[in-house]
Amino acid sequence: MKKLALLGILCATLSAGEIIITKSFVERGVVKPQTLFATIRIDSSAKLRNIGELTQKDRGSITTALNAIIQEAKKSEICKGGSYSINPIISYKDDKRNTIGQNVEFALDCKFSEAQLGEYNALLKKINAKVSKNALLALPQPEVQSRITQIEISAKKEALFAEFLGDMGKITDNYAKLLGKTCEVRKISSQDSHSIQVPRVMMAKAALNATAEMDATHTKAPISEEVEVEIQINLELACR
Repeated sequence: MKKLALLGILCATLSAGEIIITKSFVERGVVKPQTLFATIRIDSSAKLRNIGELTQKDRGSITTALNAIIQEAKKSEICKGGSYSINPIISYKDDKRNTIGQNVEFALDCKFSEAQLGEYNALLKKINAKVSKNALLALPQPEVQSRITQIEISAKKEALFAEFLGDMGKITDNYAKLLGKTCEVRKISSQDSHSIQVPRVMMAKAALNATAEMDATHTKAPISEEVEVEIQINLELACR
């Protein structure tokens, strides 16, 4: 529900009998997050972290799996990124360098609507299937966050300004009746009034009871609170 608050008023009477009324209002509204974000990371398994030096065969199995995952992500078109590296885990004892194992760094940044959650889960299931076949890799359960985007904030501010424009005729008529004059808008402008409140976000977790269609990677949409958006509108009326 829209809320309208009066900030202040300044009146000045001109010699020609014209009254200038300057007012500031605050328009308030709420926005519900419509965009979901997740980062899919592939990590080293315990075996890879303790494997010592990496053989060409093992390196090939890792790169093959990660390249296949990148191709799956490209098909979905909801995730970007996928660059990766394989780095040795080094320790030093008695000035001697020792390779303990290998560390894999791989990440896909995903952005999608709640309507695309099924597509995200399908992609995650395919990635999990590929990782499960490789004893050197691990797939931590990604967290899905619901966040307000700047586009959503800007769209709500535009909507609040449009709503105020719709009410402006009533404001003008009220002052015309009060003063017994004809009033018209001389100036109108808007600006941000307050910072956006950050929503409390519940992270989505894997389903506890997996089915044949819904494996342990399945994620439900997170629960998020609406966020309040405010704009300040400055209005100047000339009444004669």
